[in-house]
Amino acid sequence: TESKIYSAMQKMTNRRHEENWKLRAEACRKKGKPVPEYTPKPASVATKATHLSFIKALLRAAEREWKMLDKAPIIKVPQPKNKRIRWLEPHEAQRLIDECPEPLKSVVEFALATGLRRSNIINLEWQQIDMQRRVAWINPEESKSNRAIGVALNDTACRVLKKQIGNHHRWVFVYKESCTKPDGTKAPTVRKMRYDANTAWKAALRRAGIDDFRFHDLRHTWASWLVQAGVPLSVLQEMGGWESIEMVRRYAHLAPNHLTEHARQIDSILNPSVPNLSQSKNKEGTNDV
Repeated sequence: TESKIYSAMQKMTNRRHEENWKLRAEACRKKGKPVPEYTPKPASVATKATHLSFIKALLRAAEREWKMLDKAPIIKVPQPKNKRIRWLEPHEAQRLIDECPEPLKSVVEFALATGLRRSNIINLEWQQIDMQRRVAWINPEESKSNRAIGVALNDTACRVLKKQIGNHHRWVFVYKESCTKPDGTKAPTVRKMRYDANTAWKAALRRAGIDDFRFHDLRHTWASWLVQAGVPLSVLQEMGGWESIEMVRRYAHLAPNHLTEHARQIDSILNPSVPNLSQSKNKEGTNDV
């Protein structure tokens, strides 16, 4: 049984990669261009780990609670390696924004202002936004954690949204292009932005001189800026819609200020003749009172 489960996991492919290929294939068919060959992309270790954890819990329940199995198979769940966090300094982010053409520029600004994932931004509808209350929300079926996410809209996010008003009755972020009518004439049309449209993004990165940077790294940038500004990890978890605090701890090293007082304890051990500055300040404050 274990071997069959592992074999099935090895056959898992990246669903989003397949969906993006279908979109490109459909676009090629409409334009009369040859359809690119589909090459499956293996699912990530993290995706496989999630599925294996669910299967492991299910089999354990079948043994211990439902009494359907005498002994549940032993399932080992691989631990995904924590990848490095790639984020931009504010001046780098501004350089990237300046090189992005519209509507990509608005999308990038909105991503940096809210920390939303690319798919959530592209699929954002006006019915998910309340400009008066300055809030937006991501529905459970659209979030990675399968839970609704409330998004507080800051001034930057509101400014970006106001620029999009009137462009489309349903979708927030759209682009304009000319389409050919049956009679051969050209006419402007408004379309929803595509998730897999990377040409303008890669060109903007190249012009801005930024290497090794993905669109999802804008979310890392947003989180990194907030942590460095002193936002608690528990608050960041809620703002970003992360499922567990462990997923947010990868940003903790960016703001180790809360560890400073503890780190100073070693001073009194290595240099007993030198007074601890933090303790001296505390004593001075006490005397003043």
